[in-house]
Amino acid sequence: MSFNERLKKIGIIAAVALLPLLFCANVWQSFRYSSLKKEIARLESIQQDLIEQNKRNILGISVLESPERIEALAREKLGLGRPSPEDFIIVRPETAERESDG
Repeated sequence: MSFNERLKKIGIIAAVALLPLLFCANVWQSFRYSSLKKEIARLESIQQDLIEQNKRNILGISVLESPERIEALAREKLGLGRPSPEDFIIVRPETAERESDG
């Protein structure tokens, strides 16, 4: 048997042995692709739920921060009210002229 014939025989054996290996690799890649596709869909669903929850939280915060609600809580729960004009103390800073005279 010549060297070329042996080389052909080895090439045919390698090709025959390689075909099932390539087929298994293709099946594995398909399985992996399917698994990753399902995982992406699951994560997108979770992300959408979190976005909706975030929107509800932002709406809740805006309701809780409203000045009308805070004023009502101050009056009803804490017994606070608007101060009368007599309760104000007006503080005026000294002017530069007064400081230089002193």
